[in-house]
Amino acid sequence: MFLKCFILTLVTGAFVATSAVAVEPNRNAPKGGVLNYNFSAEPESLHPIMSGDAYESYFGAYVHDGLCTNNLETYELEPRLAEKWEVSKDGLTFTFFLRKDAYFHNGENVTADDVKFSLETIRDPKHQALHLIPYFEKFTKIDVLDKHTIKFIATEKYFKNLSVLCGIRILPKSVYGNIDKSVKMQKEAIGAGPFKLEKYDKGQMIVVKKFDKWYGDKLPEMKGFYNFDQINFRFTKDDNIMVERFKKGELDYSELASVDQYLKAKAGSVGKSYVAKNIVNLKPKSYGYIGFNFKKEVLQDLNVRMAFAHLVNRAEMNKKFRNNMSDLANGPVSVNSKQAADMKPIEFSPKKAQELLKKSGWADADKNGILEKDFGGKKVELKLSMIYANKDSEKYWTMIKEEGKKAGIDLELKFLEWNSFLKTIEDSSRFDLYAMAWGGGDIEMDPKQIWHSSSSGKGGSNRGHYANPEVDKLIDEGRAELDPAKRTVIFKKAYTMIAKDVPYVFLFNNKFEFYANSNKVKMVADSFKYDFGHETWWSAAK
Repeated sequence: MFLKCFILTLVTGAFVATSAVAVEPNRNAPKGGVLNYNFSAEPESLHPIMSGDAYESYFGAYVHDGLCTNNLETYELEPRLAEKWEVSKDGLTFTFFLRKDAYFHNGENVTADDVKFSLETIRDPKHQALHLIPYFEKFTKIDVLDKHTIKFIATEKYFKNLSVLCGIRILPKSVYGNIDKSVKMQKEAIGAGPFKLEKYDKGQMIVVKKFDKWYGDKLPEMKGFYNFDQINFRFTKDDNIMVERFKKGELDYSELASVDQYLKAKAGSVGKSYVAKNIVNLKPKSYGYIGFNFKKEVLQDLNVRMAFAHLVNRAEMNKKFRNNMSDLANGPVSVNSKQAADMKPIEFSPKKAQELLKKSGWADADKNGILEKDFGGKKVELKLSMIYANKDSEKYWTMIKEEGKKAGIDLELKFLEWNSFLKTIEDSSRFDLYAMAWGGGDIEMDPKQIWHSSSSGKGGSNRGHYANPEVDKLIDEGRAELDPAKRTVIFKKAYTMIAKDVPYVFLFNNKFEFYANSNKVKMVADSFKYDFGHETWWSAAK
């Protein structure tokens, strides 16, 4: 339900048409077997509230459960821990009726008290969950009506009120209720999902096994889901090693988060027991970006940010590294979205970059090849550092570094391991630019998590500290608008304003989704309408 960050692999995508034929899970899929699921980096944490990276979200989708979920084929909300729910006519009161046979992995029954706790604990400052708080700020009253019935009351209308309640990870209060202990549980996880954590071998893999008390195994509508007995989440940081592990039969599934990764996997799959696929579906797409740190005085100048964007030759990158399988991004949502920014992608133009830098007073007075400018009587050279956490993306940044050098910008590239990278971007004094990506989130995202000024701070997602009062106002207005057409007009205006402010260099919108799977797994289709549907796969091994 919520956006997750992940190591930059330069991906995003357009919403495109899929087959009109509905895909159904195999209700007679055999149970058993092991799925070796690849992560391109080790999760920063397994904490269900404090973590913000994509790998924990992939893990958490198997270990934790919510009140309801989206159908893979229709995207309509369907029951999970809640058997049913009611929404008041004014759209402000939401009542959920919980299953009485749902249990946490520690054997405790899931109760309304746990549900209430699960929302309230997000707001505890010690959990540093600023990235989640915007979604739940409208709920000021929670009433536990009985052991398995709970009512949420919102003060204002918000177009995602129901969906965000559905997406809360329900946690056992007995385990996470002591916040001082909870914040230390970085390598532990106790939920109510279909799989429970078995072991965590740091640097190697996370093992989860099917939870024998999961309520879903008794429901007819869940037949064909979660068929494996065990899932091994393995960590493979290098793309070439990932390909070799597929060849050796050590991996069964990996999302391929970039065109680069897909092309490498496809080349290595010839004559082997796995296949790399490019898929057309409506899965919300992630996108890569280069973010500017607005705490740095030099980067508060729009001309400098725009000049840097003009030095990013995305068209050449797309041709050289991506087989032209991507569109050039123009803002925070796909160029093919109805809410897309109303402007063309920023063109590659060293000439315009030089003109903008000159306009802002940058010049190479000492002829050393680096532009300089006077800031309060102190000469400052245009030297910038950019941190990134994916070695395979380095060829993109090297191209930018060379163009920067020609324009008089000294760009220092710094590769950091994923966890070190995440710690570094929490300290705005330690970097100028950073390369990352955002997971796709929901079909229609709420821009507040990333673009509102209130989301800037410890645990927040506005890592570059971007702030524009007009954008804040539009985001607040759009969140309260329940009419989709009117909301689209508002958010389109906000995204256009954001794009013109250039808080990011928005990179690419992919035309496909990519993944690889071994022949040891079987599936009813390469993809459902809104996701791959790997939770419906089963083992072909005898």
